[in-house]
Amino acid sequence: MRIKASGITDVGLKREDNEDSYSKEDSLGLYVVADGMGGHLAGEVASRVAVEMINKSVRKWLEEEAREDELFGPPDNSLTLIGNYILSSIRMANRVVYEMALGHEEYHGMGTTVVILYVTPSLIIAANVGDSRIYMVRDGHLERLSKDHTIVSEQVEMGTMTEEEATTSPLRHILTKNLGSSETLEPDIFEIEPSDKDRLVLCSDGLTDLVSDDEIFEMTQKNKDPSNLCRKLVDTVLQRGAHDNATIVSVFLSGIKTGRGGPINKMGSLLADFVTGIRKVIRI
Repeated sequence: MRIKASGITDVGLKREDNEDSYSKEDSLGLYVVADGMGGHLAGEVASRVAVEMINKSVRKWLEEEAREDELFGPPDNSLTLIGNYILSSIRMANRVVYEMALGHEEYHGMGTTVVILYVTPSLIIAANVGDSRIYMVRDGHLERLSKDHTIVSEQVEMGTMTEEEATTSPLRHILTKNLGSSETLEPDIFEIEPSDKDRLVLCSDGLTDLVSDDEIFEMTQKNKDPSNLCRKLVDTVLQRGAHDNATIVSVFLSGIKTGRGGPINKMGSLLADFVTGIRKVIRI
């Protein structure tokens, strides 16, 4: 398997600070995007800490071939061992951000979204918390490998709001889940088999607020190089006003000899209850 990946972040045209963070660890096949919130510098701290914690913990557990009972929190038996590494890394990052916000006045209320992609020749793991997204283009179709944890996403799912209404709703940035708002956290995680020529895009909502899924699909199809794709997507955001930070990581796969992309595991989480225990977090 061959991986070509690229990442880019842009502060945009309206913000003074960039509260997004990302990492691109080709040697691990691990890619992360986080979009922080919480006021001056606090969001930047939250996103950076989350990305660093996730990278360090996953690398450590992979190198040590850690057992499930050595991880942070109980294992999820529906996931592979590496899937549990990803799950545990998110739980740990959440706890660190939560305790920092609790213990330091200047960080009070801070939090961050996160999307994670882990790629091997036999497995793709996609995980998310919040409204940053992961897209996959496969066999001429766009699939979203993440689930928005927002009030409007819940309302669309319940049939009380249309997709069109959701794109302009004043509630579209009110999160129901993010790293740092509560002591414990359970992300959405999906595991699938890779397929040759898969193209994957991780991004913060600075992209998806201004560029539609159809446009992301079209540009991902047209651009043959991940760095060109990242640049084209950011240029489009800047042309449309760039009111928020925008961060994009694109990952192109090739040389996959086996597997045609199996079904997504943990599909039941798509039906998760977004009503009970919702904690609203208003993005700043």
